[in-house]
Amino acid sequence: MAGRIVGPAVNALDPSQIAVPQWQRDFDAFIAVRMRTPFCWGQHDCCLFAADAVKAQTGVDHAAPWRGTYFTELQAARLLAQLGGLAALGAMAGPECPPLTARHGDVGLVFDGVRELLGVCVGSHWLVPATYGLAALPLASGRQAWRTDHG
Repeated sequence: MAGRIVGPAVNALDPSQIAVPQWQRDFDAFIAVRMRTPFCWGQHDCCLFAADAVKAQTGVDHAAPWRGTYFTELQAARLLAQLGGLAALGAMAGPECPPLTARHGDVGLVFDGVRELLGVCVGSHWLVPATYGLAALPLASGRQAWRTDHG
């Protein structure tokens, strides 16, 4: 065809030129470490995992008042009751949103088929602490979710 210019697209983006926000790099580094962290009450359980995920993204530590105050499942259950339950802790992340609209880094109250626990959204899945590292649950397992403000 005469007069047709063949070449790179006018608005083509070079993927290497896309800047990744700092909160995203911090969050991804946090997840990479937690993928290799064994479950431990008071260190790597669902409540502290969610709080630590928010901290990695925002710098705000909502768990500071109770961090280091429990070390067993029974102590965790007592503290959770005092604090108002899992939903109250999840709500510390930010405003509520429908679970199926959760975005990367948002916190959710999820059901794993046995119990409810707090998880963190990574796209189409929720990550939750497991015996060793993290387990992935489908986004549809979310019962409530809260939008994490990345600033």
